[in-house]
Amino acid sequence: MLGTGGNFHPRKEKIIIMEFKKFDDYAKSQLEILLKGENTISSDFSYYAFLLWFPDLEYAETDGAFYMRAILDDGKIYYWKPLTKDGRTIADLYQNLPDDASFAFLSKEDLKSLPEDKYAVFTDRDWSEYIYRAEDFIALKGKRYHAKRNHIAKFTSKYNVEIKKLSLDDMPKLIEFEDEWLKNHPFEGARKNSAEQEKNIIKTWYESCMNGALVCDVVYADGNLVGVSIGEILDSGNAIILYEKANVEYEGVYSYLAHAFAERNCADCTYINRQEDMGIEGLRKSKLSYYPEFMYDKYIAKPLICADCGDRLPKSMTTPKEEKYSGAYMTRRLSIEDFDDAYSFYERGIDGLEDKKFFMNYTVDELKGVLSDGYMLGEYDGDKLVGLCAVDFDKTYGDKLREICGDNGVQYYEFSGVMTDENYRGLGISHFLSMQVVDYARTNLAPCVLCAVVQFNNVPSLENLRKLGFKESGRRKVGEYDFKYLTLRLE
Repeated sequence: MLGTGGNFHPRKEKIIIMEFKKFDDYAKSQLEILLKGENTISSDFSYYAFLLWFPDLEYAETDGAFYMRAILDDGKIYYWKPLTKDGRTIADLYQNLPDDASFAFLSKEDLKSLPEDKYAVFTDRDWSEYIYRAEDFIALKGKRYHAKRNHIAKFTSKYNVEIKKLSLDDMPKLIEFEDEWLKNHPFEGARKNSAEQEKNIIKTWYESCMNGALVCDVVYADGNLVGVSIGEILDSGNAIILYEKANVEYEGVYSYLAHAFAERNCADCTYINRQEDMGIEGLRKSKLSYYPEFMYDKYIAKPLICADCGDRLPKSMTTPKEEKYSGAYMTRRLSIEDFDDAYSFYERGIDGLEDKKFFMNYTVDELKGVLSDGYMLGEYDGDKLVGLCAVDFDKTYGDKLREICGDNGVQYYEFSGVMTDENYRGLGISHFLSMQVVDYARTNLAPCVLCAVVQFNNVPSLENLRKLGFKESGRRKVGEYDFKYLTLRLE
């Protein structure tokens, strides 16, 4: 256990004694009561989907609120969002915790309840959960699902297929199937638990399927067990897919399993949560191919004063990772005929940004100018535009950039328009397109300087430019905007 609690140093004058205990059946029942009636969509408070993975999970009930904590991969203690039915916010409840308490698994809405002057916020694309509209996932209508329908048709035409609810008769074959799968697929990803822990969790899931707490379907092809899927139907009317395994030697089995399970068990649900991809490239590509309605992003909040070293952390920070994108989608140069597609892409992208200052959209004339007299690359997943990057050939504006940067040398060109669809972020698409545009400029425009204008605290964009070799050459404040001018000299 993490400890039995003790006297903390709360922010309020009264002394709060919090006794943390190992998570048990009582805690599970209290959690169910607190979540009842809530529009839950994430997996973070699901006992089966998430909490089972934390063997040292503890809880405490104090001052009319329910607290949970566990040690995460970095070896430090993190708290879940405190829960209560009396209307108090995290801002009210965090005062019962130690001054150096850190939170994990917070949503964007949760962050609004935390005092901005007390916490630094971190996120990672690998943690984001894929949320699908159940109606769309089941119907698979339209051109974008054409490949999925073909995979399902191939599977059902090639094999004698049976899908049914799990029964005791299936268990011997299922155990054999699981052992074979685990032997061929060593556990990977963010949850670096042992195979033995996974086996124990799966056993708990199957027991819960038998007593009706979870739903489970098994798929047979030509009499052989080839797939299994387990899900939880939340009180909110949404579903979480906990487990989905299949024998890929049977072509189309995964497409069939995902669709058939949803059709049989999630028809009355609003959303289906298929959880995160853990940064696994193949899994990410597969989950994106079902076109999520949105991504449920998760955040960590740490005190601005680092408890370990006494250092002051920045107020807002992300943790960009080295992402490798292999050009899995189609890349092409856009022209003036693509104006509507590009402009609407930028409008949607800006609408979804937390900080609108991170991207200043082109005016209509500016975008038309880049498309007709510039170089803009787009990345397409089928017929869907998922990423853009450009270099503007406008020499007049280039001269202004050169003046701001105090350079009397070669011609400047603006490096601009870098954006990725919010559902495709974290793959490295922006960096991939940026490299292609830089290579084009090096071949066709050099000697020259590429200049990017970025809001000073836009960490992901600044990190992308740093990787490309851009250096800060100027800074200027215009109204509420505080711009950095970063340059890359090409010979």
